[in-house]
Amino acid sequence: MTVQVDLSGLVLPEAMEEQKRSVGGDGTRAAFVLQPLERGYGHTIGNSIRRILLSSLPGVAVWAVRADGVQHEHQTVGGVAEDVHQIIQNLKKLVLVMDEDVAEAKLELSAHKAGPVTAKAIGKNASVDVVNPDLVLFTLQEDLSEDRPLNMELWVNRGRGFVMAESHENSEDTEGQNDLPVGTILIDSVYNPVTRANFSVRETRVGQRTDFDRLEVHVHTNGALAPADAVAQAAEIARLHLSYFVQMGMVPGLPEPTDAVGAGNGAVPLDPSMVELLERPLAEFGEISARSRNTLERQNISTIGDIVVRSRDEILGLDNFGEKSLQEIAEVLGRNGLRFGMTFEQDADGNLYVTEYLAGNGTGSDDEA
Repeated sequence: MTVQVDLSGLVLPEAMEEQKRSVGGDGTRAAFVLQPLERGYGHTIGNSIRRILLSSLPGVAVWAVRADGVQHEHQTVGGVAEDVHQIIQNLKKLVLVMDEDVAEAKLELSAHKAGPVTAKAIGKNASVDVVNPDLVLFTLQEDLSEDRPLNMELWVNRGRGFVMAESHENSEDTEGQNDLPVGTILIDSVYNPVTRANFSVRETRVGQRTDFDRLEVHVHTNGALAPADAVAQAAEIARLHLSYFVQMGMVPGLPEPTDAVGAGNGAVPLDPSMVELLERPLAEFGEISARSRNTLERQNISTIGDIVVRSRDEILGLDNFGEKSLQEIAEVLGRNGLRFGMTFEQDADGNLYVTEYLAGNGTGSDDEA
């Protein structure tokens, strides 16, 4: 459904301008200016972008740790100046970047020389890069034997925002977590790459009028993501949500279902880009975890098109496929203008049409009501 809007008399911004960009040891800062805006738009847009920046961007973080001689977090480690609580706080500051096609990984650290032990001591991993290698994780008070160093294992995965330790216990994002070694400690994870975000609104002039808004958004990231990319992701999340208001109940990006397949009947076929999207293999979507993808592929579900022709209940009924995995798939479909329970039909010219949306198969939890 296309909405025609009369924009005459409405002043639109010229372009987003990046200013004051700087890179330091604590991350990357930048300011972005959008002007001119109609009066009041500055606060409306600025507040929305800020809230998404601080709560909803994905990232990579440590979610579990195991160290030699450590059974729980309420103890000290022999020969280490910091207690376990302090070490965990330092691990929360570790900034990581992981390959898009990897859902989780395990990092290993080994240290035996007295002095500060930094993130440089973490062993190389082909899928994970450490952005802040100079971060001090703990301090050894004395040299240890080279054949009996202090060993530490770190489990990292993808997530969004902030996740408390107890929430990891019920997570399906961590394949095989029930097989973790004895003494493994689950920790709070800060996935969001944005550490600070704020905005300011000032008046600006357009012609003789001085009551237009000038929006300035200030973003500070931990270095895993550029501020410009963070703002772009936040804006895309906002756009996706607002698109549902435009479509008024329809899934954005798809035409309304039709009973009359064929251009001669006035039906609108799927755009070629949407057809290509349906044919894309699941492996090309980094947001889908390896656990979810493997479960689907074992059932011969290997493309996005294979998913959307099935209902939510069908997908949820697959072995080892829980609510968390279902939500993961639903988010991918929603971002791409798709949903569960779609029926397609092809005309004589090879054009593909949507003929039905099964009730109760939207991409959000509210669709179940």
